[in-house]
Amino acid sequence: MAMKDAYSTQELAVLLCLVASSIIRKARDENWGWRKRPGRGGGKEWLVSSMPEATRIQIAKAVAESSVPALPVSSNDVVIPDWANNIGLARFRLVMEWRVRCAKSKQTKSMASAMFELAYRSGQLLPNIHEQLGDVSIKTLYRWDAILRDHNDDYQALCDRRGAWTSGGPKGLGQVGREAESAFLKAYLNDHKPSMRLAWLATCSVLEKHGLETPSYSSVARMFKRFDAENHDVVVLMREGAKALEDKVGKFMNRDDGLLKVGDVLVADGHKLNFLIINPETGKPARYTLVGWQDWASRMFLGFELMPSENTQAIASSLYRSIIQLGKKPGCVLLDNGKAFKNRFFEGQADIEDLDGLYLRLGINVMHSQPYAGRTKIIERWWGDFDRQAECAIDSYIGRSIADKPAHLMRNEDWQQSRQTGWVPTLEDAKRLITDYAKWKAIQPHPKRPGTTPWEVFAAGRGEGFSEDERADLARGFLYRKKIRPARCRFAMMGLTFESDELYGINKELTAHYSFSDLSEVYVYDNGRLVTVARPVESVHPMAELYGTALDVSKVKEMHKSAARLRSGTRKLAEAIGGEAGNVMMSLPHMQGVAERRKPIVLRPRAVDALPQVPELSEEESAQLAAIASTEFMEEPAYDMPDFFASELEKYSTLFELSIINGTPLKQEDAEFMTRYEASEEYQTTTGRRFEELRQLSGLEETA
Repeated sequence: MAMKDAYSTQELAVLLCLVASSIIRKARDENWGWRKRPGRGGGKEWLVSSMPEATRIQIAKAVAESSVPALPVSSNDVVIPDWANNIGLARFRLVMEWRVRCAKSKQTKSMASAMFELAYRSGQLLPNIHEQLGDVSIKTLYRWDAILRDHNDDYQALCDRRGAWTSGGPKGLGQVGREAESAFLKAYLNDHKPSMRLAWLATCSVLEKHGLETPSYSSVARMFKRFDAENHDVVVLMREGAKALEDKVGKFMNRDDGLLKVGDVLVADGHKLNFLIINPETGKPARYTLVGWQDWASRMFLGFELMPSENTQAIASSLYRSIIQLGKKPGCVLLDNGKAFKNRFFEGQADIEDLDGLYLRLGINVMHSQPYAGRTKIIERWWGDFDRQAECAIDSYIGRSIADKPAHLMRNEDWQQSRQTGWVPTLEDAKRLITDYAKWKAIQPHPKRPGTTPWEVFAAGRGEGFSEDERADLARGFLYRKKIRPARCRFAMMGLTFESDELYGINKELTAHYSFSDLSEVYVYDNGRLVTVARPVESVHPMAELYGTALDVSKVKEMHKSAARLRSGTRKLAEAIGGEAGNVMMSLPHMQGVAERRKPIVLRPRAVDALPQVPELSEEESAQLAAIASTEFMEEPAYDMPDFFASELEKYSTLFELSIINGTPLKQEDAEFMTRYEASEEYQTTTGRRFEELRQLSGLEETA
């Protein structure tokens, strides 16, 4: 048989004893030319002239040796699936080879067929076809030969007849019938997720009612397998819903985190802790919500807050701590779509104090993630790792779900329950765990930037930090707030006592701004004006002088000095206000008679010995003494100052008493300090009120 100028992929697969995929790969590697295949179905025909010489020789040899006639072109308009077409070609090649062997053999056809079957089954003859079709009996060869002769040697007559393609139906449907197929899909594609066997039973019931033939379970299973292969999106939507369709089938974007800089985007989310914590207010175990912020670029976990539930205070407080850690204001925050994150407190419609929208005022852009779209929030990965690597190790762990519940929480698990400690961590224990885990997580390999850690990326892009005034401004906007009334420089809150000298003498309601997760400092405001930053009270040894350390003794001394300064200021102000006792009261009309007879008490000076008479000096001697005093004896003012001041206010208070109240000349550096402090914002807005009153009253006294 003459060799053609072009062959289809299926024809070459038969001649070269290769599968179709190998032919396509070979054509690509050797850069074969091709033309459009004539007839219905189309496809390609590979040009023999474009093939390498070795390949052309191989094809020519296969054609000559096999004596297999060229495959007839089918006039059937039905499009044959590839899998069925490949089976038909393999059967055709096997029958043609059997015919040739029997024709050339000098033995009887029966004996030649037996020898052919033996060679084929042993794998010595047409091994690729044997791998595809398996063992084929002589009886089957006779049957296939008869089919070919009845169809004018059209190979398509030997194609696999399974599937609806034989009747012109859509690809993927089985031979169970249209009614059975429709009934089964309606039963199985249900959001109640029935089993395939239950749907099959329901299908059989429907078909029996209409007097139709019922298919076997295996036939229905094969039908659905083919349907799912082509319509998996429909299966997922109808059984699992739109979100599952988006997560499992829908397209998604690849995000290049390398384009982000540290601080460009902070991602926030709330996570219901999977272990119990002792509620400090009730003393009972409770499941808290962890609200955290993560820098997208570095994957650094910046700040968090623990609350009984996700709310705006927890979100704001954790964001404050995150911004302080970041050292600069973020460019954008990506928030969850929950109600707490969409609260008016955050996005331009605040109704608390004079805020015009916290983010708007700070110049921070706000974006919300799509509802239930966890892949848009990289912090979800952090929650999962935290549960698997930390939460599960806590004694009070309760699991992520009912299916994940520890065995000791199940009924009748007496043995497991007997092995439990029953320990439930406090709020401080939980904070410590989260903080330590975040530190450990920060030094693990970065998931998107090989060779680096989150901390290394974060440290390279971290901001320069904030001044005290900027921190106070952020605290006022972000931190949780609570009304307090100080007494004796202190106030109690969250089970702790806080103290500040600036609260001395204040007897009215103030606002404390604080974070549940960091109570090391509390910002105290009076109608939007910062009063002080209060800190937890430090206890001292009750017998520090005898049994305490040097630090204990130093603390006691400083406390005594601080209390003495406060009392001194009170007395000075009281004396300036009171003046001569009773002068104002004596102005009452009915007190005039008493006022005329009232005499002020005059303290008589203590008698002292007469001082020796100093001889008068001449003008020349006086000038000499003045010159000496100005050069040698004119020293800086002499007064004692503490070695350490807790704050600038404390130092200023001491210098104010020396210079203004007592009239003591100050050293140059101390005078410069007072001038500098009086120009500060703290003095102008907060602390200067009392000092100015004292200064005015002191001036009135001198004038009088």
